[in-house]
Amino acid sequence: MTVDYDLMYALARRVWHLRDELERKEKEKRDFPRSDIGPRQQTADSLSDFYNGWRKSFHDAWQVLTDLGNLLDHIGKTLYDADASVAGSTAQQVATLQRQQAEADVKAYEQRMDAKRKKVQADDLRMRYAGQERRLRQERAELAKKRAALEKRQEELQLRQMELARRNDVLDKEQAPLDKRQEELQKKQQALWREQLDRRNSQEAALKAEQDALDAKYQALSKEQEPLLKRQDELQKKQQALWREELDLRHKREAAFLAQQAVLQREQDSYDAKQKSLEKKQEALWAERNALLRKKNVTQAELDAWQKKQDALTAEQDTLWKQQGEPLQKKWEDLQKRQQEEQKAFEPLTRRQQDLDNEQEALIKDQEPLAKRQDELLGEQKALWKEHRAERERLAGEQGKQQDALDSEHEALNRDQDRFQPWSQALQKEQEALWKDQGANDEALKQLGKDDEALGQREEEFQKNRAEAFEELEKQAPWKPESGKPDPLYIRRGQDPHPEAEPPPVPKEFERVTDHGTIKVSYRLDDKGEIKLDKSGQPVETTTTITNNNGLRYEETTTKLLGDGDYRTVTRGSDGSVTKVVMDADAHVITNPEGGSPIRYVANEDDQILQIWKQRPGGGEWELQVSTDDPQNTWLGRLPTHLRVDTPVVDETGRPNDGKTYTETTRTFQPDESGKQTTVSAYKASDGSVTKVITSVHDHSQTRYVTDANGNVLEFWSRGVYGREDGTTYVHPWELTDSSSIPRQAWYDEVGPGLDPEEKRKADQVTP
Repeated sequence: MTVDYDLMYALARRVWHLRDELERKEKEKRDFPRSDIGPRQQTADSLSDFYNGWRKSFHDAWQVLTDLGNLLDHIGKTLYDADASVAGSTAQQVATLQRQQAEADVKAYEQRMDAKRKKVQADDLRMRYAGQERRLRQERAELAKKRAALEKRQEELQLRQMELARRNDVLDKEQAPLDKRQEELQKKQQALWREQLDRRNSQEAALKAEQDALDAKYQALSKEQEPLLKRQDELQKKQQALWREELDLRHKREAAFLAQQAVLQREQDSYDAKQKSLEKKQEALWAERNALLRKKNVTQAELDAWQKKQDALTAEQDTLWKQQGEPLQKKWEDLQKRQQEEQKAFEPLTRRQQDLDNEQEALIKDQEPLAKRQDELLGEQKALWKEHRAERERLAGEQGKQQDALDSEHEALNRDQDRFQPWSQALQKEQEALWKDQGANDEALKQLGKDDEALGQREEEFQKNRAEAFEELEKQAPWKPESGKPDPLYIRRGQDPHPEAEPPPVPKEFERVTDHGTIKVSYRLDDKGEIKLDKSGQPVETTTTITNNNGLRYEETTTKLLGDGDYRTVTRGSDGSVTKVVMDADAHVITNPEGGSPIRYVANEDDQILQIWKQRPGGGEWELQVSTDDPQNTWLGRLPTHLRVDTPVVDETGRPNDGKTYTETTRTFQPDESGKQTTVSAYKASDGSVTKVITSVHDHSQTRYVTDANGNVLEFWSRGVYGREDGTTYVHPWELTDSSSIPRQAWYDEVGPGLDPEEKRKADQVTP
């Protein structure tokens, strides 16, 4: 800024002051009474005309001064805004450098303090592990001492073994003649065994030859017996078939006979029961008659009455015989006759059996000569066995005598060797003692190896635990006061011998005051009062304000939007005008629906587009496409919705965009009759607030509504599917089409087309 703006400011106000003085002079009343100028009407009219001309010239001068002052004021403010814009950019760069330097200072301080804390904690870890490390070293030294002692003991045992070996060599030299005799006896023994084996083999060969001859005779006899054996097999088969046939016939006959016999037996039992009943009645009548006969004065009437009973019983017996007894007797006789007649059915079988018996007798007669020859061969076999048994016994006797002679020589040798036995036993005892000592030493070495391995594992585990502890310390997040834990650097006194002052915090604004005015750069803050940053760590909104001592004020606010590379710059000039410059880095327009066309909009305070600029391909120059200065384009519409909303409720993926932690519940409904499929996702924040996202897909149209817990629409998103010339399709990215944060028109207060009843019903069914 320079004094030129102040000069223009002063000139404009001086001119306006002169204008006001002219206006005051102009408004003074100028009358010319006749008494002052005389009676002539012409003079009065001339003076009046002069006055009116004078007033008109004053009015024209006032207008000139007014226009001149306005022009000076406009030029001054315009130049002021232009230079203020440049100064603002410089101030933003200075503020950015100052903020980055402050961040670097704070980060460097935190890193130095963290290094100090890590060093103190590392020293604590070393002290904590020092005792265990010292104990492990002591154990390692003790194991080394044990190993040295055992190795020395091993050397002594080796010397003892060498001495025993020397004495054994002396004993071996003394026993050398006996060993030679031992070898000769072993050779004689082996020669005897070979001779005995050869004689037994020759004997077995002779036996085998004679046995083979007998076997040949047996085979010849067997061939002669084959026809007879075949006849024997055929007879056996015929006999077995006859027996089966006879058995089957007998079973059938017996089954029928037994069935008839059982029926007759039941009838016989019934008849016998009735017969016994009548016999009991007869016995009773006889008893009654005997009683009457013993009676002295028996009358004829009593005897006649008894006779009547007897006649009735006799008649009953005759009736029973004729009706049941006689027919039953006839049935038994018929059954007996049938059984006798059925025996005739077995006569063919009997004749066949007789024929088989005759054939068997003939076969036996034919086999008699062969059986005689077989008995003769059996006698020869027994004689052969007896002969060879006697030969083996004779050979065994001869070999026993030879073996006895060798055994006598062995006994003599053993007696000679017994003289060295005490010496050998003494050496053996010493060797066993040495082996025992060696075993104990080996066991001690083995145990030492196990102890060494266990100690090695403990050392390895110790090194691993210590390394993990130091690694965990390195990974440990820097200490923060808000963690609630004590500062590791000041737990004990004297741990920070060279304390340093904490650098000032990162400034939330930049302000520079000069003799000519003030430049201030501020940033949007988050809920915690810190500068709100985007994903890349840059402020999401920067406001630069420049004022001078005369009250001129220029303000420029740049806000980063949701799209990558999109931003909005709102400029408030010193004359109070508001201009918005909005950048759409990846605009999807009709001429290029797949995006990649950077477009810059210039709009007024109400987001009405004034100009549209387009960048040449490859990052070239910007070209003005259309402007409202053209009488044919007085209305270019308003800015797209996604460029008017600073922070949408959800991002392009449909998830909440405020950085809070949410629990999610998603449900996909079956497509309706038209084929539209709806998916509802409900998100619940930690503070209890609920956000619902209703996404519908129908053919090439996709919509997304964002509502609150009460179903009020907050945002409306949409995207389409375009067909390419090559037959493939391109899915347009989700684009914010409408938002409740945008001022509504008086005649339209809904966000987007509005939820239909079916979508609202589905949204109500999903709760987080």
